[in-house]
Amino acid sequence: MSEDVKELLHRANAQRHEERKPALERRYIYGGERQNVTPAGPTPARLNKRITRRRFSTFNTIVLLFSLSLVIVLYVNNILTIDQLASDIGKLQARYAAIQNTNAALRAEINRKSSWERIGRTATEQLGLVFPKEQPLGFSIDESALQRVTNR
Repeated sequence: MSEDVKELLHRANAQRHEERKPALERRYIYGGERQNVTPAGPTPARLNKRITRRRFSTFNTIVLLFSLSLVIVLYVNNILTIDQLASDIGKLQARYAAIQNTNAALRAEINRKSSWERIGRTATEQLGLVFPKEQPLGFSIDESALQRVTNR
């Protein structure tokens, strides 16, 4: 191998070895000398590892689930409302049919009570009225005589 390749491999190994060591923090103390302190947190991520991005973030997943549950609740509410309205329509149709039957019975009773035979029979039995024996005669009215009577 050539010297250049060996030098590049040596640098890469040295850089990889340095990345594994935690970075030292340089802190200065007031009135004193600086101290090297190792960080208390986690070690830095490896640089040679490929960073993978999540397809869905947790927030987006929660928003999606919340939206989906809201749509499901609205759909179920719509179905329940439609069932309630259908039930109300059935009750109202039954009530309408009962009212129509009552109206038909009342019309039949009105027709029965307003018939000429029943009226004539009630008039003769309860009021003592009698049917005329002769046919009534027709007469004519003179218009000028009518005008004189109404103008008085």
